[in-house]
Amino acid sequence: MRTKMRRAGAIVAALAAATAAHAAGGTDAYQALGVDPGKVISGTVIRSKVIPGAKQQLVCVATYFTGDRDPARAANVRVGVFDESGEELVPVYTRDLGEEHDGQVGNGDLQLLDLDRDGVNEMVITWDDFSDPLIDQRWAEVVMHDDGAGMHSAWTGHVEYDATRAAREIPAERRDRFKREIDIAATMRSRGRTLWMVKKVIAIAGERLPAPREVEESFPLRGDVGP
Repeated sequence: MRTKMRRAGAIVAALAAATAAHAAGGTDAYQALGVDPGKVISGTVIRSKVIPGAKQQLVCVATYFTGDRDPARAANVRVGVFDESGEELVPVYTRDLGEEHDGQVGNGDLQLLDLDRDGVNEMVITWDDFSDPLIDQRWAEVVMHDDGAGMHSAWTGHVEYDATRAAREIPAERRDRFKREIDIAATMRSRGRTLWMVKKVIAIAGERLPAPREVEESFPLRGDVGP
């Protein structure tokens, strides 16, 4: 019972970090990203510690209309981490997902989770990939800070995938449908060495299963944390 209570407490602590109060100054953050606040479709701005040190940073993700006539680039997702110590926001880490993926992105979202229990939150960025109209794809990326590498991507993969309609484009063995969720408690127990996920498989090779099948998956995340 005590073990279950400790696990529940760890999850609550992680979720509390992920749902930190919406920071003031969202307009400033969007402008610092190079985004017109009036064109933002959805966005999240959180003040939290994602880099070791005494100060918090302003962390932002924005999905916005670009004004581009090319449908593939009509919307974009940008991510930014900013230092607030001066009069202006200073970018520490920025991403332009549309530029990285040749457009076709949308519905960006952000969670902050202290997966290695070091008092510094990792960023979990998610977005939709519209590159193939017959395949539903949502990606996730875990971004963390290391002393040597700074802010960097530690894991990238699908959290939602459905290729069951792509009969002509995708080989039968790849026409799967599944969803993934981070197992926060298991990942925290590993102190961030391993990213544990629960994969719910709904269809395999184009055939829907009688009932969804849950599979536990693990991926290396970082290897430099203490015991």
